[in-house]
Amino acid sequence: MKILIAGAGAVGTHLARLLGQENHDITLIDGDRDRLSIIHDNSDILTYIGNCTSLKDLTAAGVAHTDLFIGVTPEESKNITSCMLASNLGAKKTLARVDNYEYLLPKNLEFFE
Repeated sequence: MKILIAGAGAVGTHLARLLGQENHDITLIDGDRDRLSIIHDNSDILTYIGNCTSLKDLTAAGVAHTDLFIGVTPEESKNITSCMLASNLGAKKTLARVDNYEYLLPKNLEFFE
């Protein structure tokens, strides 16, 4: 499975390593060059320096051929936006880390299908 993860913080890096151990094709996108360099040098995870809310950067990172896009940056709005963009650019499934309970209410489900 080809997986693109937005956010190279603790959560994104942990997910990338776990999923990579299951032989998935993992790419990690983040704007922090130094953080990505450390990850790239110490693992088989592909990295892309860029903004996960940029159409250009998502396209260059290969989102159109992604089976799963996961947005786990520290910013909830960035996760939601990047998932919406990824879906429209061709990602088969998306998953966003959210903290706002309002988004999880059944009455709001239609916004996130």
